[in-house]
Amino acid sequence: AHEHLYEAARLDRKYQDLLEAMITDSCFHTSQHIYSDLLPLAMVMLFDFQDRKFLLRRGPTEGEQEAIPEVRDLEKSLQRWKTKLAASLASFRVKHNLRSVSRFLSVSLRAKEHRAKSLPLYAWVNTSHTSLDEVCEVLRSAKLSEVKNVADLTNSTFSKDPLCTDTLIFSQNLRIPLQSSILTSTHMLNIQDRSVCVAVSVLQPLLFDKGDVLVAGSFSALTVAHVAVAAAARSGRVLVCGTDHTASQREEMKELLSQMDIKNVKVLSEAFCSLAEWNNAVRRLKVIIVLPQCSSSALNDPVTTMHSEHGDWNLLPDLSHGSVSKSKIFSLTTQQARLLAHALSCEHKLW
Repeated sequence: AHEHLYEAARLDRKYQDLLEAMITDSCFHTSQHIYSDLLPLAMVMLFDFQDRKFLLRRGPTEGEQEAIPEVRDLEKSLQRWKTKLAASLASFRVKHNLRSVSRFLSVSLRAKEHRAKSLPLYAWVNTSHTSLDEVCEVLRSAKLSEVKNVADLTNSTFSKDPLCTDTLIFSQNLRIPLQSSILTSTHMLNIQDRSVCVAVSVLQPLLFDKGDVLVAGSFSALTVAHVAVAAAARSGRVLVCGTDHTASQREEMKELLSQMDIKNVKVLSEAFCSLAEWNNAVRRLKVIIVLPQCSSSALNDPVTTMHSEHGDWNLLPDLSHGSVSKSKIFSLTTQQARLLAHALSCEHKLW
């Protein structure tokens, strides 16, 4: 259910203008007395509702949770107003000469969506608790065979990543089976975007024995875990500036590290840009890896990475139109320059 809601939310962002037009043209929010703070949820549910051709969802099966009252009431409102909502969608398609809803997206965005569906799936191995060869053996026992060329990937094969020595590559069609496998439930295998896997791979040759690595910027708990596994191979620690992250992000980090039995991560109370070189907590610091927020405009499916790596959701309306505004790019580059400048300043003083 969570995956379905996330997918609807992901698509809702791309079709935001269309959904807003449907709601406004049909007077749904005013006629049904929908509070403004519920409109984002209403749009996500509307996308899902029209995708189901305006049919009600089946009730919860045994063991599933009941929908919360707000969701249940919104769905009833959508059902009551379905004729006018469907008419608004039809009117929009006629006005813009759209053969299908997907035609609402630009040619470049449709091309990106098509490429995203054919891209391979990447997953790194938790080498603190197992090895790449052991995981490969488990996969072979599950009737998957290894191929050398990524172009040869099928639903029954996997390949080793030539750039990331701890990473395996799969067909996108294996995402759901892998997510429900014992390998991923125990975090022996961790699905993550390759852009993040490559960053950790580049970091590995720079590590020192018993040296600390500080991770700065915007990133997920899974990224911290990946860096920590790499550092553990050299008996090093990972430092994270806790003030730079929300309470929920810090809790997410704590829970995942506990599940993965990772004990070489230390959360500092300071913010990265106020961290002084004389701080006793960074006396063993040897490497700083900076992972600042970016526009994600080069990614074929930026929403997935934004969701997993705590990206800036305010960029999604721009991305849905094919480009990011100059003001937002300037804000991102300014923040990146600030993080890099402080990292270089720390490196100069530490060495």
